[in-house]
Amino acid sequence: MRIRNIILLCIFSVFTGSVHGQCDSSLWAHVYNSYRLHVNTQCVTVSGKVYSLIYEEDGDIHIRLTVDSPYMYMLNTSNYSGQYGKLVCEPLCATTCTQADAVASCTGFTNTVYIPAVGERVLVTGSFVSDLDHGWNEIHPVTQIVINNSVGVQNVGLTNSPEVTVYPNPATSHVNFKLNEQPASPVYITISDEIGRLAGQYQMLESLELKINTRYLPAGKYFYSVRQEAKLLKGGTFDIAR
Repeated sequence: MRIRNIILLCIFSVFTGSVHGQCDSSLWAHVYNSYRLHVNTQCVTVSGKVYSLIYEEDGDIHIRLTVDSPYMYMLNTSNYSGQYGKLVCEPLCATTCTQADAVASCTGFTNTVYIPAVGERVLVTGSFVSDLDHGWNEIHPVTQIVINNSVGVQNVGLTNSPEVTVYPNPATSHVNFKLNEQPASPVYITISDEIGRLAGQYQMLESLELKINTRYLPAGKYFYSVRQEAKLLKGGTFDIAR
């Protein structure tokens, strides 16, 4: 049977590749204590401005990124309390490892990710994860960082993009994502809970409306992003009430 309307994307294995095909899954072999990371989205690209760099003993660098407004949904309460409201972006083995039990993670690996300076505007591509030890959300491991000279979200390759309406809010049994025109390429919808855990990931192509069952989700606030190719069409929140 041909699946025509909605494809629920599989996101539960770290090593199965990403929605956009931009992330290097081989980097996970060099993540120190990878068991502590919960993968929310296997591959994302975010934009923002570098706030600070912290050189860690395990050889990684914690880049605190002031994300542009469409990516605020990626921050949770621990990002605000422990990281000054910044998103942590972590290139692997980017400096000398001085932590004995982490040396093996960097052995035979050379970092090729560009390390930006404080104040630079960048695009960061990597896996969107939650650090279960510290609680905050991160891009970890980082596959690529490039300088972004544009202000705000990068819009690439699309001249006319559909508008998105999300309703009802609050939702009870379902929430609708509605486009005002037929998309020319797939539209991806990602939903996360208030602490950054992935609650669902969907694709639209041959329909104008996606009706998502919310009965299985706990009551509370949820964040969503709607993307088409490299462009963010809409981002925001909705509540689920019981």
